[in-house]
Amino acid sequence: MIETIINTPKVLTDNDAAITYDGISTIGRCTPCCNGGWLSYQNGSPLFKILGKGYTGRYRINWSGTISSATAGVVAIGLYEDGVLIPDTVRAVTLAAADDFETISFNKLLKLCPYATTSLSVQSVPSVATPTDTTTPIETEAPIIYSGTFNITKVD
Repeated sequence: MIETIINTPKVLTDNDAAITYDGISTIGRCTPCCNGGWLSYQNGSPLFKILGKGYTGRYRINWSGTISSATAGVVAIGLYEDGVLIPDTVRAVTLAAADDFETISFNKLLKLCPYATTSLSVQSVPSVATPTDTTTPIETEAPIIYSGTFNITKVD
């Protein structure tokens, strides 16, 4: 298991920017993990690469955080796999005023083939469906991440 924590606010530059991390804060004991095991990560990068080195199995992906925006409106966060948004990970909140705070989270179980390599990132989602008219998207605002925890656990 790996975990990285954001304790210093990160202002994303636009409504489709990736969240960067300053390093991995926790590496689970007895797990062959980073840079030589099943995960590759570089400090300051938004990408966490699960390496296809014959490690079959499932990976539990969790993200939770407190977000805001400099502008009132909808803010959305989601998990991207190889640059493609995983739809059931999108979490959106409506901020009634600038600098309101909301907490959001998602939990996803990914199954990977033994030799497949994939890159994961958490990013702002540029638009979400309108609840009453799913054909009309709502453009989101650029978020500010005040705190956040991102972890990846190899389940089996």
